[in-house]
Amino acid sequence: MIRPQWVISAQEKPESVRDVVRILLANRGAGPAFLDGTLKELETCLAIRGMDAGAELMAEHLAAGTRIVLVGDYDCDGITSLAQVSLFLREIGYGNFETVVPRRSEGYGIPERAILDHPDAGLYVAMDCGTLDRKAVGMARERGADCIVIDHHEVPDQGLAPATVLINPKHSECESTFKEFCSSGLTLLFLARLRRALRGFPKPALGGRFLILAAIATVADMVPLVEGNRILVRSGLNCANQVDYPPLDQLVQKAGLSGKSITAGHLGYYIGPRINAAGRMADARTAYELLVEDDPSAAARLAEQLNRYNTQRQNQEDAVVGEIRQRLADRKVFGRTLVMADAGWPAGIIGIVASRVQQEFHYGPVVVFSVDEAEGIARGSARSIPGFDIHSALASCDDVMLRWGGHKMAAGMTIALDRMDEFAHRFEESALHWPAHVFQPRGRVDAELDTGLISVDLYRELTKLEPHGLGNPTPTFASRGVRVQVKKTFGRDASHLRLQLDQRIGGVFWRGARHFRSAGLRDGETMDVVYQLDWDDYAGRPVMQVRDAGRLF
Repeated sequence: MIRPQWVISAQEKPESVRDVVRILLANRGAGPAFLDGTLKELETCLAIRGMDAGAELMAEHLAAGTRIVLVGDYDCDGITSLAQVSLFLREIGYGNFETVVPRRSEGYGIPERAILDHPDAGLYVAMDCGTLDRKAVGMARERGADCIVIDHHEVPDQGLAPATVLINPKHSECESTFKEFCSSGLTLLFLARLRRALRGFPKPALGGRFLILAAIATVADMVPLVEGNRILVRSGLNCANQVDYPPLDQLVQKAGLSGKSITAGHLGYYIGPRINAAGRMADARTAYELLVEDDPSAAARLAEQLNRYNTQRQNQEDAVVGEIRQRLADRKVFGRTLVMADAGWPAGIIGIVASRVQQEFHYGPVVVFSVDEAEGIARGSARSIPGFDIHSALASCDDVMLRWGGHKMAAGMTIALDRMDEFAHRFEESALHWPAHVFQPRGRVDAELDTGLISVDLYRELTKLEPHGLGNPTPTFASRGVRVQVKKTFGRDASHLRLQLDQRIGGVFWRGARHFRSAGLRDGETMDVVYQLDWDDYAGRPVMQVRDAGRLF
């Protein structure tokens, strides 16, 4: 695990719970209003280019009884978007529609079969894809069909697909003040506009499961949890903890979260990965079928299938990361970037593997490829680091790739095998244009804290800052001179530590056993600790989630 250089943001050391909250808000550039926020405030985010035009166009097609084809990308964002529109059409009693979920083997974007298999379609609605799908969208338009694209990926100056309406806040002509919605969040806003534009149909409420789906995707897609996204996720979490939605209920049960208050962390680490596992390991349609299922017993069967897929994904991921660990043990990485490929690595897990490689072995932009020797291509997934715009870097390699797309922090691409070396060289060259400090791992600590301040009251105040994610990170603290005792090791390979700190506070250090050995730390020693606070349901008190320990400051 790569250990960052920790930097404490606040010069002031808090003396009370109130001081802690004030410092946390200041670190996030926020005031007390940040703790509030209601759905009504989303009105300020709705000036999105194409939203009204798209809603009016779809309302016209609905009134005319047009055959509609819905296309959603195979990841959590696309699947939850597709589920939302399907549920909406069901609720208004409109049945003349089909759904298409791309297979991962088809690559990112609208598959041509979506057009070829539906010659009678008059309207296509593409979600979480389509901005650059010139061929597929062009085919639909040539056949006389309209195409609405709801997407959040980067929008270049040239090469856009000829959609009838493009709803993408990243477009240079979009006047919206907030650009960071994921596609599922945009889909919910689009349905709100469509609801207004409907003529001759019932107008369903858009709370409950619609908000839950948007919240899941917003967290899982790792968009900034600020402004409009923060409101969506907070509202969705409220629904998740109050509304009976069988698909979520079953996923919660399979994830071992029954009885817990669902948080953004649960969506990101337990629910989202299970939805994504279908597309990674088999067919993403299984996840879609779960999310639109009303029958609890049917939902239970589908959720169990996703749970099995997720277990398979975890096993494959661990195996591939183990291979990479062995490779890198004999090879020092000298560049700023790291590009790795293998024919034995499943395409469905390379994105997660890229993230793990970045966390454990190489702090810098990472691209992991799954090689298809029969087709002579490699499908890759890229992950970036703060301060490095990977979309911009890949744009400089555009002529080397067959197809690609993404945003500043993540991307996917397909490349011919005979151009792999050229790609790796060009990608490394692009990274040389960024300043050196970007590639030095640094971790931010909000404030130094005396462990005596850790209490139920402090934890309750911290929960008011949720949901946490990109743009609103989980509060992180440091305490110096803490006596750390190892109570036991646990996990499949005894890699995790259960701790007691200052003889009164419980703690968990995930993958901490290897760090204790490599850093020469001893049980019962006094050391600096960087941590976040969680809740121990069994003990009924806060517990430390230790991020690092040793002589840190």
